[in-house]
Parts: sequence; structure tokens; C-alpha cells
Amino acid sequence: MFVEEFICSITKKAPNDVFFLFESLNNLLQNSTEQVNAVTADLIDLELLHEIETIVKNGNTSVYFGKTLRDLKLMIEDEEFRKHEMFIQYKSPKKLIILSANLPLSSMQNLEFGCINEIIEIFKQHVNDLAKYFYELDNIDQCCTVMEPQNATYKDEYRRIFLDDRTWLHIEVTLEGLGTNIHLVGQSEYWNNKLQSGLLNWDHDKNIVDNIITIFDISQFPEPTSTVPGHLCSEADGAKLTTIVCGICLCTDLPEIPGLPLPLCQNSSCGVYYHRSCLYEWLVACAGNRPPAFGVATGACPTCLQPITCSKTDS
Repeated sequence: MFVEEFICSITKKAPNDVFFLFESLNNLLQNSTEQVNAVTADLIDLELLHEIETIVKNGNTSVYFGKTLRDLKLMIEDEEFRKHEMFIQYKSPKKLIILSANLPLSSMQNLEFGCINEIIEIFKQHVNDLAKYFYELDNIDQCCTVMEPQNATYKDEYRRIFLDDRTWLHIEVTLEGLGTNIHLVGQSEYWNNKLQSGLLNWDHDKNIVDNIITIFDISQFPEPTSTVPGHLCSEADGAKLTTIVCGICLCTDLPEIPGLPLPLCQNSSCGVYYHRSCLYEWLVACAGNRPPAFGVATGACPTCLQPITCSKTDS
């Protein structure tokens, strides 16, 4: 408790002066053997504190403390000036672990490290290895109308691209920067025919966006309209925003299930969006709560009453 009060008093005096904090902590740790033992047992050791001070002075990596000195955030910039966050935790002397990063899961998160510099070196190498992955995701986000994920990050290895008001293109990007698991969300004979014939001619020497343009024969990617049932529009900062709501629960977000409602109805005149879980439960309930065969529920669209199918999970 003494250390927490001390840190609070220091940050109030000089909230933005990292070096002042280091100097004050050093004085605290060196003035009393009893204080040193107490602080290092509960927080971090002097060797690590000096390492952090050196890293900050070098200016190549930003280091931030969390709620305690045991919790640290590293901010590393790659060659293209992208910023990547990593959260680490001090367990004991020469034992640090990576809690999370804004990157796809890596084996690094299962390892213990002896110092922060070791983590930075390995993390930088991992970031460099993902250069093609970053490029493809950036290119998709800049050129296409991405419907999901909302607020996409480099941790999200997939994108769902708007083709029309009832059809999205799902594509996943491998760590090597290649497109995989490419399929349509929603039903469209027109887009499906183009996709099936175009996939045979996928050119791995081209980037993903160029391949999509070639497959679907489009000059620019369309954007959602507000004329389809299940869309709500609002004005914000002078620009029109489109919010997609589920035709069953009438919500955009579900508390425990991430993701927007999807264009799941095959009827081109319908165009209402549904959460997959909402539609699945609706169809199961309409069938008398009998478990569907092979996990695929069938029935009638709640809006247009045309035949519709829905699996419990995305496919």
C-alpha cells in the first residue's frame, strides 16, 4: 500500500515525466534495505527497472506501466510505421510472460522470458515476419467496404466484404498473406457463379484485392444502402451512417455473441438480416424444438416466409 501511495504522489507531481518516476523509485529502493525487500517482493527488481529506463532512453520502444509495476505495455513501431501493442507481466526476477498482443496468437504467449529486451527482439522479428499479412489486411481495409469485424485490428485474421445488400464475401488471411476459406455469406446465384469460376483462376502473384476485383469483375467496391429492411440510418458529423439490425431481436449487437447480423435469406426481394444464433433458434423453435439433423435448421424466413436454412455455426 505504501508503494502505491508513493507512486500516486509522484505521478501527481510529474504525471508525464517517466525519468522523474524512475529516479524517485530508485531513491525509494536504495534508501532502505527493508523498503527494497518489500518493494521487490511485491513489484519488480532493480535490474528490470534499470532495463526499462534504458529502453525508454533509447527511444526505440515505448513502455507504459499498468495498474501496478508488474503490468507493462510495450509499443513497437515496424518499418511501415504501424504501431503494435504487447502486454507483459512480471512474475518474478528474470521471469516475464506475454499476456496478449494486437496480433494473431503466437507460441510466444506460452513462453517465459528473462528480460524485456529478449521479448522486444523476438516480438520485432515476429512483426517483420508478418509484413505480407499486414499489407493484405491494410489493402482490404482501405479498398473494400468491410462489414466485419467491427473496428478490425491485426488480431482479426478475417474480413467480410460487402458485395450487395444481401451478400458478403468472407475471406481469411494466412500469416503468410495468402487468402483462404473464401466463401459467400448470404445467398446470391450471381455472385456465387462468379466466385466458383473465379477461384479456379486465383493468382497468388497478385494481392487479394486485385484477385477479388478480377473474380467479381468490379471496378470499385459497393457500399451499403439504406433502402433495405433491417437497416437503420442516422446522421453523424454530416455523414449518413448505416446500422444493420437483426430482423428477429431488432438489435445490432448481442451481449455474448460478437458479430453483426448477416444477410442469410436466399430471397432476393427480402434482404432482411439476422444474427445466425437468432435465426437458428427461431427455426428450431418453429420445428417444435426438435434438434435439427447435422446441425442445420430448416424452415421459413420470419420475414418473407420463403424456405431458409441456417447452421448453428458459420460455414
